[in-house]
Amino acid sequence: KPDAVLRLLKQEGLDDAQIRRLVLSHPRVLVADAKDTLEPKIRALREGGFSGPELARLISTCPSVVIRPVVLPRIEFWRNLVGNNEKLFKAMERSFFLLHFSLEEKVIPNLLFLRSLGITDEKIRTIVLRRPRLVTNGIDRMRAAVEQVKGMGIPPDSTVFVEALYTVFFLRRLALDAKLEFLSSFGWSQAELMLAFRRFPRILELSEKKIHSGMDFLKKAGCVPSYVASRSVLLGYSMERRLKPRYHVLQSLKMNGLHGGDADLFGVMVLTEKKFMSKYVIPNTESIPELLESYLAAGAKSIPS
Repeated sequence: KPDAVLRLLKQEGLDDAQIRRLVLSHPRVLVADAKDTLEPKIRALREGGFSGPELARLISTCPSVVIRPVVLPRIEFWRNLVGNNEKLFKAMERSFFLLHFSLEEKVIPNLLFLRSLGITDEKIRTIVLRRPRLVTNGIDRMRAAVEQVKGMGIPPDSTVFVEALYTVFFLRRLALDAKLEFLSSFGWSQAELMLAFRRFPRILELSEKKIHSGMDFLKKAGCVPSYVASRSVLLGYSMERRLKPRYHVLQSLKMNGLHGGDADLFGVMVLTEKKFMSKYVIPNTESIPELLESYLAAGAKSIPS
C-alpha cells in the first residue's frame, strides 16, 4: 500500500518535500487504499477546479483533503467566500486548520453576526484573508469582542472597526488591561487612551519596548502627550527607517533656514517615501549637498524609483 500511495502522490505532482510533510502530519495516508480511497477524492478535487501545481499545493497544505470526505464541501464554501483558488490558499496558509472547522457550528454563525452589524462581504473577505481565525472561533467570543470594541468608542460603521476587532479579539482581557495601564503611564487621560485606540487600534499590539522608544523620541521632538494621542499611528512607524531619518531632514532644513524645517511632524511622517523625498529632500539638495546622503545614512529606505 505505501508504494502505491507514494506513486499516486508523485503522479499528482507532489515533490519529495511535500510528500514528506504530508506523511509526517498524516502518517495513516500511507496505509490508505490508493485506488479506492485516494483516487476518488483526488478526482473530486480535479472536478472541483484543482489540477497540476494547484492540486499538489492543496494536498500538501491540507493533507486531510484526501482523507476526510467532509473537507470537500468546505473547500467550495471558502473559495466562494474569498473569490478564487489563490486566495483560498492564502487563507489556508494563515490558518492551517481552516478546512477542519465546522461551518454550521462556528463559521456561518460568525459570518451572519458580522453581516448583521453591517460589515460588508468585501470586508468579511478581507477578514478571512488576513485573520481567518476571527471567524472560526465560537460565536460567544466574537460577540464579546464586538461589545468590547463598541465600548471603547468604535461603532461597527467606523473605518477602523475591523482592525480594532482584530486587536481586541486576539488580546486576552488581562493583556489588554495591562497595555492600557502601561499607556496611561505616559500621561494620557482615559479619554486620550480611547482616542489613541480609535485613531490606531494596533497600538495595543505594539510591544512595550517599541511604545516606550517611540514616546521618548516624540517627546524629544517636542510632541506633548495629547498630540501623540490624536496621532497615535506615529508609534507604529519604524523608528530607524522613518521617524529618525525624516526628523533628521527637518532639523537640517531648520538649521539652514530652509522652507519645511518647521513642518508639522505628523504631516511629514505620514507621507509616502516618494512624496517625502520630492517635497523635503530633492528640492533642498542644492542648498544642502549632503542632505540626501545623510538622510540615507540616518537609516532611511533606498531612493524610490
